[in-house]
Amino acid sequence: MDVKLTSSTPSDYGTNPRDEDDPPPDYDAEASKGDPPSYLSIIDKIEEAKSTSSTQTDFVTTTVKIILNTVMATICLALSMAVPIAMIVMGAVYMNDCPAERMIPIYLTVFGAVYNFKASIDLCNRAIKRKHKRRKLFGSDPQDEIKIVIGLNWFSRLIGILLFGFFIAGNVWVYRIYAPSNNPTSPNYCYGPLYYFAFWVITVVYILLGLCCCGVTTIFCIGFAFCFKILRKVKKFVEALRSVRDAAASARENDAAEEEEEEEDEE
Repeated sequence: MDVKLTSSTPSDYGTNPRDEDDPPPDYDAEASKGDPPSYLSIIDKIEEAKSTSSTQTDFVTTTVKIILNTVMATICLALSMAVPIAMIVMGAVYMNDCPAERMIPIYLTVFGAVYNFKASIDLCNRAIKRKHKRRKLFGSDPQDEIKIVIGLNWFSRLIGILLFGFFIAGNVWVYRIYAPSNNPTSPNYCYGPLYYFAFWVITVVYILLGLCCCGVTTIFCIGFAFCFKILRKVKKFVEALRSVRDAAASARENDAAEEEEEEEDEE
């Protein structure tokens, strides 16, 4: 039976014959399609960081960076702007309702506004970082975006320092008139919802700070207990090796003594 070949070249099924002549895809068109698929979950990334980290400190630092770079962290950052917005509203609405300490409504308004401004800078900075990562995936590494990210980081840190100082001042203004009078004619009067809102906003910060300290202390205690357990196992292993070595040495000494006795008997 004769077999005839229809073509001496391989089929181009499933390909576009013009692909070789077409220019590479435009970056903006590809970037608008969204992020490339991620094949590593957060747990996988943490496991990879655990296997590649040289020290425990390096592992903890890498894990924190992985968690902060997730979309969930961005969402939480956006949601955290709700409390500062409430601070702005409370301070602006009741600006003249705290004669005992007129700085309390000013503190709420200014702190909430500046904090939201800082959070907006952090969100923009995060968006620029994600865009820069996408550009690096497509082979582009613009230096202008890196300079913008560095500048925004330093600006955000400066605002954070100012907010910390203003927060300490707010502690003084709020706690020094505790508890204010409910009589509007009293010089120690401060509108209750306004004052106790400021009071609990500051107090909750210390509560969360205490919980974080307890959590860190617990983690260190668990790590210390784990290391102590490992050290005990290592100590037992070393003692077992020493006993084996001593047994082998005593066996060699016995063999040598027996050989000497045999040589003496032969003589």
